[in-house]
Amino acid sequence: MNFDSITIDQLRAAGSLKWTTFPDQIGMFVAEMDLGLAPAVRDVLTGAANLPGIGYRSTADAQALAAATAAWLGAVTDFSPTSESIFAVPDVVSSARLAIDSLTTPASPVIVPTPAYMGFTQLIPAMGRDMIEVPSVRRHGRLELDLTGIRAGFEAGAEALILVNPANPTGRVFTRPELLALADVVADYPSAFVFADDIHAPFILDGEYVPYASVSSIAGSHTVMALAASKGWNIPGLKCAQLVVTNPDLVTRLQPALGWAAGTTSTIGSAAAVAAYTDGRKWQAAVVDYIRDNRDLMMSAVERWPGVTMEYMEGTYIAWLDFSEAIDSGLVSQPVAKWLGKHAGVAMTPGALCGRGYENYVRAILATPRPILRQAIAQIEQALGG
Repeated sequence: MNFDSITIDQLRAAGSLKWTTFPDQIGMFVAEMDLGLAPAVRDVLTGAANLPGIGYRSTADAQALAAATAAWLGAVTDFSPTSESIFAVPDVVSSARLAIDSLTTPASPVIVPTPAYMGFTQLIPAMGRDMIEVPSVRRHGRLELDLTGIRAGFEAGAEALILVNPANPTGRVFTRPELLALADVVADYPSAFVFADDIHAPFILDGEYVPYASVSSIAGSHTVMALAASKGWNIPGLKCAQLVVTNPDLVTRLQPALGWAAGTTSTIGSAAAVAAYTDGRKWQAAVVDYIRDNRDLMMSAVERWPGVTMEYMEGTYIAWLDFSEAIDSGLVSQPVAKWLGKHAGVAMTPGALCGRGYENYVRAILATPRPILRQAIAQIEQALGG
């Protein structure tokens, strides 16, 4: 698995959003990998080209996806949901919408700990809901959930909390004690539920991945968990994710939306996910090792950049960079992402999209061949005067 061999020219020729939006810049703003496909997934795609047709998903397809998802979760955690509690959906963000619509009072606000994935900061206002942003707090040298702020959000009428673990964009992997403390807060509000986005679960660089739904029976009873092979095996364009719902009452309330979502899930995406979860683990483990080295390379580089800091990535392939001191010194101007695009030729995500108060930040995707990452680092260092 020679991840280094993939070039910028090859990535641009593939035509994805990440590499064509800014054709003169290194794409580091879309959360997808530039590291190719697992052989097991590639076999599914090439095999599909030889079929007489690609029809709708069958009952057998649905059962295979549920079983593969349950088996993968059981292999990487101590959480072993039944296949009957796993449901196919096209993607995580649309499933968040159907869960919020199905499980909460119309127009009730939604709590979003920040900094947050842009898909959620854009979704909630688009639904006509107030978004209660709860900025993370720094304790013990890391960003943690503000449980007081989350409680205040529920007191203000929120009935839903979006939890992303591992966290996008900060790279935190929340510990069992942290998740248990959150569950205690949510349990005080019987009408509340947690939408747990665990899509980056395959990327644990340090520590242990603990699904929120698994920490206690109470947590499981109020959780709609979402995951997918799309990040871990680089297949976001195949449109297949999974919801894990262990509380039968929540399942009943989610119908008929679950039926609609299953019907719009990709047949090929479903087959590719089964292959990824079942036969793609060795490839994915190699990817995680590669990204861990990319993280270390990026952190070493950022230490040389005047006025810039980076959160320690416990998981994901996403770097969260703070340019506040560089801005204060006049070295860099706002918006930071625009400055980096103009002066360094690197496209990153503006931090402002991740919540209020993060205008001095950018989000960078490190799941790219190391020669490309080295080139991006060199261009940024040159722009910073290094």
